Amino acid sequence: MTTVAINPNWPVIAEDWGPYWNCSGGNSPLDRYVEVTPRTRGRTSIQRGRQYELDQVRSGEYQVTLANTDGALDPLNTGGPWYGHIMAYQPYRKRAQWPPTQNLLTQVQASGGDLGGYSTGTLDQSGLGPDVFSLTDSSGGQIVTDATAWQGARVMQFAVPSGSTAPTRICHTPQYGALPGQTYTMQIRVRNVTSSTSLQVKPHIGWYSASGGSPTSFAYGTTVTLTGSPTAVWTQLTVTATAPTTAAGMNVGFSLAATAAATCNAQADGWQMERGSTATAWTAPGVWYPLYAGFVERWPSRWNLGGTYGTVEPVAVDAISLLSQIQLSDPLTQEINSHNPRFLYKLDDPQSSNSFADASGNFPAAFIGVSKAGAGSLTSGNQITSATSGGAYTGSTGTVVTVNNPDPGTLFIDPASFISLTGAGIRGPANPSGEWTRMLAFRYTGPTPTSKTVFWSSFDKVAGSGSSIYWQINSSGFFQVLMSGPTAGSLTNFQPTNNNYVDGNWHLAILSYSHSAARLTLSVDGTNVTYTSVNPAIEASGLVSDSVGGWIDPTTGNGSAFQYKGDLSFVAEFPSALSTTDCTNLYNAWKSACSGESSDARYGRILRYAGYLGVYSIQAGLTTSMGPMATGGQDALSALQAVVDTENGEHFIDRTGAVIFRSRSARYNALTPTYVFGERADLGEWPYEDCQLDYDSTHLSNQVTVTQAGTSQVFYDQDATSITNYFPRTLSRTINASSALECQDAAGYLLSRYRNPAVRVSAIRLHPSANPALWPVCLSLELGMRVRVMRRPPAAPAIQLDCIVEQIQVGMDDRGDATWTLQCSPVDLTPYAAFAAWHTSLASTITSGVTSITVNASADTTNPLAVQVAAGQQLVLGQNTANQETVTVLSVGATSPGWTSATITLTAATTKAHTAGDLINEPLTAGINDPTTWDAVTRFDSCAFAY
Repeated sequence: MTTVAINPNWPVIAEDWGPYWNCSGGNSPLDRYVEVTPRTRGRTSIQRGRQYELDQVRSGEYQVTLANTDGALDPLNTGGPWYGHIMAYQPYRKRAQWPPTQNLLTQVQASGGDLGGYSTGTLDQSGLGPDVFSLTDSSGGQIVTDATAWQGARVMQFAVPSGSTAPTRICHTPQYGALPGQTYTMQIRVRNVTSSTSLQVKPHIGWYSASGGSPTSFAYGTTVTLTGSPTAVWTQLTVTATAPTTAAGMNVGFSLAATAAATCNAQADGWQMERGSTATAWTAPGVWYPLYAGFVERWPSRWNLGGTYGTVEPVAVDAISLLSQIQLSDPLTQEINSHNPRFLYKLDDPQSSNSFADASGNFPAAFIGVSKAGAGSLTSGNQITSATSGGAYTGSTGTVVTVNNPDPGTLFIDPASFISLTGAGIRGPANPSGEWTRMLAFRYTGPTPTSKTVFWSSFDKVAGSGSSIYWQINSSGFFQVLMSGPTAGSLTNFQPTNNNYVDGNWHLAILSYSHSAARLTLSVDGTNVTYTSVNPAIEASGLVSDSVGGWIDPTTGNGSAFQYKGDLSFVAEFPSALSTTDCTNLYNAWKSACSGESSDARYGRILRYAGYLGVYSIQAGLTTSMGPMATGGQDALSALQAVVDTENGEHFIDRTGAVIFRSRSARYNALTPTYVFGERADLGEWPYEDCQLDYDSTHLSNQVTVTQAGTSQVFYDQDATSITNYFPRTLSRTINASSALECQDAAGYLLSRYRNPAVRVSAIRLHPSANPALWPVCLSLELGMRVRVMRRPPAAPAIQLDCIVEQIQVGMDDRGDATWTLQCSPVDLTPYAAFAAWHTSLASTITSGVTSITVNASADTTNPLAVQVAAGQQLVLGQNTANQETVTVLSVGATSPGWTSATITLTAATTKAHTAGDLINEPLTAGINDPTTWDAVTRFDSCAFAY
């Protein structure tokens, strides 16, 4: 293949498929693709978004027909170039470069960092950067400012340490997809800027196969010697190569041609890769706009024309489809599974079970063990109970095991039943002298031990004097872990708190150990205590037993003592030393099902539980406290949608394949349209071909009920006028906000928005192939964007509709036609605000008996403070402190816009001292102690302003 002529009215299109990848946890890779653009036939179609703002977002789909006359895309073709590497859920992406150029690199790569929107500094290697790498520079390389750049003012710079060997790649990118059989030419300007050094380099084009992560072959250009100088001249390197039939990606850049004799810095600028066998003049490339990123769900194929013309018609879906197929368990199980447990015995097996399943699937069931003195009592299928209210846990609703062995907490040798992990093949931590973590939830219901009560024990063959690990409650009611190595005198007692655990309530204990860090962490009920410089002599070795629910001595035929009475659940081990953050997350998931976290934190947690590994952007939510997380039996997409419903925000997969979560503020803070569509180009409006408006009742609701998920309490709001005009129309929503005020507010908002019909844009069609000026507009459109639609009927006033893009459909064909069709919902019909008391903080500490105070700036520093706080008004000093007092304002000092502090004179002297930073605010209504909260009695569309 040779150079392809550039059509200035049509973008360069790249259709890429990744046979090297699998679904990669929902990640859309940046590189190592096969380009299949020339195979496309007929019309391609993209559809993303939802129909209306109250509907659930759907998986974005891409449909394309690819020519397959050579059978290369047939997964059963044993002679195919990618045989064995064609499977479901491999990444597929579509991109467009505008304006079109012969330079196929991205702007930041081609310009040395001048273009593309990246800042100077170390090149980001996280997957969000420019996808430029270095195998000589351990930092990955830099974008630096240089007055003698080949073009612009920036270059890419890479360290080359002395002794670096050929053909190590100094600078390379695997960004662009390889088109088998296509000839490519790459050029790049390079120089060595380190004085008194010399460096031999050569350009390269490498080819990836579908089976390896590194290029399998390289083509090199001419070797050149770079003489070092801060102002060295730029040398152009050029290389030409043809992609093999089995190519699954390409890698371009420049490499060492000989061992580096001294440490130096190499720079790169003016980079270009193009189709063809000749290097043309360098051109700054157009912007590469992503159009779609997803995963090929199916590979349907057909043979037409008497079996002589083959095609495949892959259907791609985005990460939403993957998330919809993930079934979640309860929050605690999900949190445990996110750390890849070695084993997890939840102990939620049915009543009368005599074995207990490992939920991780790594070990067989553990059976009930019996002590040498006979059986005690151990039953399964019991309900979670506690001695006091709040003493249980809500992260799982399953059943638990109850142990009721005789003489709990004594040294007596009694009959006992216990859970034998030994019988399941578990004998202590997998690597006692490495890294490991163990976890157990317990509720002791026996008397205060006269000696101790042990509920997890592991021993070697010389129990009592050799290696051991056991968990106990001592005679003071304190929780302890004892660890001993085989060396005499190595037994060490770790006691994290002096709390009394003989209370009949549930507790969660976690032990995390790291040999390399000489660190042991004990976490009990969310309190983390870390021991450092731990003596490795405590590391157990040669363990032969592992028993839950008792002190079981394997050397005496399972002799038992220090009996346990109470409940047990969630026995787990992890093959790593969990951090204190991990331990806290486990506790919160166990105790309260993650109650109290914000909507954005909950959204991110669900993504993590679902195993999503792709890029995401999660905006801070305005719901700051959610109720218990109820994901058991729910798919991940439904769980995410429930968070979005609570936040009243939106989520979708964007054009790059990233998960996007936006708070409710994103909609009402989008005050200015990004684009205006209309007939007046002189007013900056963009033309459209067809516009269909609908004044409908699709989402008309005048009786709204909002159910609080955690309590099942129902909140109501209704509009009598709307009911009269349109007949009763109901809307119900369940949200998981902890605040009753927020639930009531949600009902008010939904009523305000949907009590009357609204004009919606059923379809507005843009035609960039007929009007090329529209290309950058269409290529930039994204879901959730605010746009304006103008209509100008003849001899009538102009009609203006501001709306939010809810759905985007893109159609392109091989005859040069392209259309974008948008469906939009109206912006909120009326503006609204959150109401709070006037509040600020004290600028400096004051003693009692002063008549003036200096305050820091409040939220409004544009208007004078005197119009916000008036003479005769009362203020509370030291809100929520022991020195809280109410004072009266005499006068307010002058302020100017942008003020940072102000003086307020009082009618009487203060009676208490106050510290700098103490809250100062208007008096709050009964039951409210946070001045930043909204007014509890304010309703949407019925607001009384104070000033």
